[in-house]
Amino acid sequence: MTWAERVGDLATTFALVLINFGRIFTLIFRVLTAKIDGLVTNLAEKSESGITPTGSTAKSWVSLPAAVAWGVAAIVLRTVSIITVFARQLTETVDEFLRSLAEESV
Repeated sequence: MTWAERVGDLATTFALVLINFGRIFTLIFRVLTAKIDGLVTNLAEKSESGITPTGSTAKSWVSLPAAVAWGVAAIVLRTVSIITVFARQLTETVDEFLRSLAEESV
């Protein structure tokens, strides 16, 4: 075995180590986004059943800020959910790309 073949084997091994190291981070990121998405989806599915109108028209102005806060929270949670789904899909795509690179270099 010549020195060029040994350097080539070393470079291939080093590339495989880097690829698998990158796959570790994509796996961690995928698990984190799945957990965050589950939490956000669970929070977004909670209803406003705990908030009931008091029936008093004199204090009805108090319910308006609460309704606005619930609406803003729902929009924020749905936006975060969409972002986490996109991030999870991106990490799956990167992981599949890295896997295909590792399989081709072997």
